[in-house]
Amino acid sequence: MVSIIETLFFVLVISSLSEYATCELHNNFTSSNRRELLTSGSGCNLFQGKWVADASYPLYESCPFIDPEFDCIKYGRPDKQYLKFSWKPDACNLPRWDYIQDGTTISKDMNRLTAFYKGLTTWAQWVDQNVDPTKTKVFFQGISPTHYQGRDWKSTSKNCNGEEQPLTGSTYPAGTPPEVDIVNKVLSGIKKQVYLLDITTLSQLRKDAHPSAYSGDHSGVDCSHWCLPGLPDTWNQLLYAALVM
Repeated sequence: MVSIIETLFFVLVISSLSEYATCELHNNFTSSNRRELLTSGSGCNLFQGKWVADASYPLYESCPFIDPEFDCIKYGRPDKQYLKFSWKPDACNLPRWDYIQDGTTISKDMNRLTAFYKGLTTWAQWVDQNVDPTKTKVFFQGISPTHYQGRDWKSTSKNCNGEEQPLTGSTYPAGTPPEVDIVNKVLSGIKKQVYLLDITTLSQLRKDAHPSAYSGDHSGVDCSHWCLPGLPDTWNQLLYAALVM
């Protein structure tokens, strides 16, 4: 008999598609700049170099999710020149945290749902090629929803802030997010069996379970993460039930 570690292969995929999870970057590069940045020489000492003035910086205007102790602009630093420097190694150029390579094609950005589909398809191909179903059971956790639009659950509330009760019933007025269709499409095409921990709808019903305004020193309302103890404990219960039932 093999151990539970040998039999359980648990895959947790976290989607970064929501607007809450992204900070947009600027695109100030020509095609020649892009090629240069993506062809750094081998053997380069990345840590030996100098700071150079770079008009393309900062890479983003602001990010609402940083801790207050890091938010110099928000708290009144008057000068901005410190934002205009990039690190330049002596022997190469640093590749740029803001291009996507799909095969031989390099793009500044990609539609989030397209990127999610391509990434998930790559994972599915790996499962088909490498997983032995007689030894390994694959679990895929479904999409964790957000509650930033009160109209999605037919409420006059702006978002999850102030919500104290789950929705009654077993359906969500706005339906499932588009990422769910992609998950279903990819999983339906996998040859090896994958058990979907379908937590999306049951989590959509818990508009009351987010940190909302109670997430430490962070400003704004958090309607994408979940309070603990709370909803994610039920996800664990469901995984355990799927293993033993």
